[in-house]
Amino acid sequence: MRNSFSGFYGVSEDAIGTVFTSAKTIFIFDANIFLTLYRCEEETRNRFFEIWENIKGQCWFPHQVCLEYQRNRLKVVKDSRDALSKIPKKISGSIAELKTQIFDGEYNQTISRYSNLKGELTALFEQIESAANNFNENHIDLRKKNIDFLTVHDVIRDRIDELTDGRIGPAPENQDVINKLNTSGKTRYKYKTGPGYDDSPDKNKSFYSFDGINYDAEYGDYYVWSQILEYVEGKPECNVVYVTNDAKSDFYYKIEGKVRGPNESLRTEIKKHGVAEFILQNIDTFLHHANNYLNAEISESVITELKNSSISPLLLTPSAFSGTGRVLQGVNAFYHGLTGFVNYNSRKQLYRKFEELQNVIKNHNIEINELGSVSLEELDSLAGPQVLARQKLLIKEVKELNDVLLKIGHRLAELEEEQSIQQLLENE
Repeated sequence: MRNSFSGFYGVSEDAIGTVFTSAKTIFIFDANIFLTLYRCEEETRNRFFEIWENIKGQCWFPHQVCLEYQRNRLKVVKDSRDALSKIPKKISGSIAELKTQIFDGEYNQTISRYSNLKGELTALFEQIESAANNFNENHIDLRKKNIDFLTVHDVIRDRIDELTDGRIGPAPENQDVINKLNTSGKTRYKYKTGPGYDDSPDKNKSFYSFDGINYDAEYGDYYVWSQILEYVEGKPECNVVYVTNDAKSDFYYKIEGKVRGPNESLRTEIKKHGVAEFILQNIDTFLHHANNYLNAEISESVITELKNSSISPLLLTPSAFSGTGRVLQGVNAFYHGLTGFVNYNSRKQLYRKFEELQNVIKNHNIEINELGSVSLEELDSLAGPQVLARQKLLIKEVKELNDVLLKIGHRLAELEEEQSIQQLLENE
């Protein structure tokens, strides 16, 4: 049965090791891997380039991958700089808000009782503001300068140019080639044949042109895939390791929220074109296997950074810059079990939680509005589907959090009623 339905079968760890060390293996990086290199520390980027250099002779890149990289490069640079700029703005705003609370809020009367306290607090805030300014200059501005490729020469692209030189597939010969792929892609997407059908709803009205050929953005992943199939057809019994940060179901098979391997249609189709083994990996899985089989010696911190860097800055809330590099994963991640608060018997605790959740909802609504204002041009980028998914997630969270607030409100009303009854009983 395995021979007839090989696309449904995974790859063992031993087989992965054989593939990574085989001279017949072709390594392919997707455009989102190139763009990830603009969202990480310079040292981390250089470590990735070292691995790439070591396997350069076995790398090959579809023309469409390189086209998408070129089209989205400056947008990613701008997004990365904008994301960094939000950090000092958030710090400055928080300091200003704290000063207002201290000097103009409930503490004002306390401060007025002590002749020197106001001056001491003022000096303290001056120190805090000076430290924040120094941090911005030495840690934020420096990073922004290192990726200021909107005004200075792009050294990252120089390195990518060098490593892809002579290893890029041919461009489509003419418009007829793309037109046929568009027609084929429409049928494939209808029957959920990957890759690309998950992009269709978000990109079906996005079009662009390059070198006299018109492209439909919704078929971008299929253009890449067709070029890979065309390339491997002349290389029987080769292996392919395709590294991409695209985690949608048109690439990966998922069940119960866990990735189980490549989409069956991809494995079945590429094996029909003569490929012995096909491995689809995201960047962190690839780096772990590079450590195991290519003697890469990449530290876990570098792997984590590149994994986090694969997330578009558009999706990161201020809390994501706390050092964890994580995006909020939903109510079940951070607020799991919140409904337990409704059993509290302390009105003070309930009021505190009520206010906390109100602030979370407020921040979520601000981000929802920001994501809703993203231009159509920005949504056409590689991050477009993630932006829409993020907005959908936040809307879902707001609804669930509002449900929790309603339950807390009901519990507060119950406690008020219980207190009133208790007072009546005591008065009797």
